[in-house]
Amino acid sequence: MKKRLKTTAASLLVLSLTAGGAGSAFALQGQPAPAPGHAAITAVTEASSSQQHYREYISILASGNLARAVNYLNNHLSKVDSWTASMMALRLENAQNAALGKLQHRYEQSGVQKAIDDAWRAGGSGTYTSLLKHAKGESVRKLLADSRDQGYAVATAEGMFFPVINYPLYENWKSRVTADIQLYVKLMADEVRKPTLRDAGLVIGWGELLQRDLDAERFLLQYRSSNRYKAVSERYEQLKTHLFYGSNNTPLFDYDTKKIDAEALAAYKKAVADAASSSSFTPMLMKVKNFLTVVERNDGNYTDDVKKWLSVQAPTGA
Repeated sequence: MKKRLKTTAASLLVLSLTAGGAGSAFALQGQPAPAPGHAAITAVTEASSSQQHYREYISILASGNLARAVNYLNNHLSKVDSWTASMMALRLENAQNAALGKLQHRYEQSGVQKAIDDAWRAGGSGTYTSLLKHAKGESVRKLLADSRDQGYAVATAEGMFFPVINYPLYENWKSRVTADIQLYVKLMADEVRKPTLRDAGLVIGWGELLQRDLDAERFLLQYRSSNRYKAVSERYEQLKTHLFYGSNNTPLFDYDTKKIDAEALAAYKKAVADAASSSSFTPMLMKVKNFLTVVERNDGNYTDDVKKWLSVQAPTGA
């Protein structure tokens, strides 16, 4: 029942245009179709504008200036169609993932960890406003400012501080991107705001853990053709493991008594009852319902019967 959450780097999403005729191929979501005589010229104009902004943006990314790329998205994403906007946002994510190792190295330099720790304690939070206000030393302040401007957040685990992609920043662009990327960003932003795990223990409640897995399941059911499908599928499996096993320091079944966590049991029962009352069972909720049946049959204890069910229905791969 011991398994740590693995971090995965997201890959570039390649979206496909849905064919809809010359007049609709580049149409903006929510915009009325052009008059018959103006369909072709409207499409060309919108395509030309989007392509121009896209080329400018790619040139910025190629230069390695992430701060300028973030600023460009803030100022120009509203000027392109949703497909192009999604591509631009995800190209930023790719660039941030590629640059993460180099930035992390700066966090590992002598004195940096202690300086950030002191600033975090002095301000009581990890926001950039607080950290920059209390950080001592020009080099540390520059590191924090660079991280902020390049679209990273400062995270902490096991006494260490490190940069992560600031997905809540991406939510500023959610009205411009396609529906699958909106949901993808929500999944990732939730994790940044409140990590599922910290120091091998669950940080969030069992009910929230289940909801995050259901959100990932919704993505997988609704957006099967999205190339972001694989990344979300991996996250779904990670969350499912925690759902049925817990984590190293927050096991679902107590290591000594073998009894299921009472709060987890209550949260899972409530979710199943809510689904039953609204006739809204999903595959995951049905799995949780069946799991509860087995658990209750064993008086809430981790027995060979429960172990066998888990090995078949929720294998860990270990």
